[in-house]
Formats: sequence, C-alpha cells, structure tokens
Amino acid sequence: MPASATAVSDAVVEVARGVVRKDFATGSKGFHAQGKLVIDGERYQAQVQAILVGSKTDPAARVIVKDEAMREALATFAEDMAPRVFSSGKAGWYIQGKINVGGQRFQSSAQAVLLE
Repeated sequence: MPASATAVSDAVVEVARGVVRKDFATGSKGFHAQGKLVIDGERYQAQVQAILVGSKTDPAARVIVKDEAMREALATFAEDMAPRVFSSGKAGWYIQGKINVGGQRFQSSAQAVLLE
C-alpha cells in the first residue's frame, strides 16, 4: 500500500475532527463524518462514525457527549488504523471498536478506501 500509515492517520484524524451528531436511518444515534482525501498523491474516501451502544433498540436513548469530546476521542481512535482489503476488493485503511466518551459507550469505526 503506497500511502504511509502516518499520512493516512493524519488525514483521517482531520475528517474525525469534523464529526457531527446524526440520527441514523436505522434508529441509532451517534456521530458521523466523511470526506474525500488526497494522501501521497492518491485519492481516498474516508468515513468516521460512532454509534451509541443500545440506541437502536431504546428510542429514549440520548447522546449526552459534547461534540468536542467526541471529535477528540475519534481523532485519537483513528490514529491506530491498519491496512485492509475490503470485501469490494478495494484497498485502504480501517479500524473498529468500542470507545467510552463522557460516560457513554460507542461502537466506532474509521476507514479510508483507495479510489481507483
């Protein structure tokens, strides 16, 4: 994979700093950001999200985390992305896992997919 881990991480961290609250079509609540990036001369589509665990099945669930706290948490989370070949056959970088922010637990993911 031509792009360096540091270059990808730095670019995706910037996307993560732009996350906004979102009510997903599934009923889940959380945060989301996406963007197109140029990293080491190659174009990537990046996406970062954090979904409040249990919010899909509990309509009364509320995100109480402050936006800035989530931006910082996701920026730190995205620093540990690893190379991956996605099911589409496209190459890129990816991380997924649970993070705790402001007393709430979120299922989080970040990815950068190489556009050809």
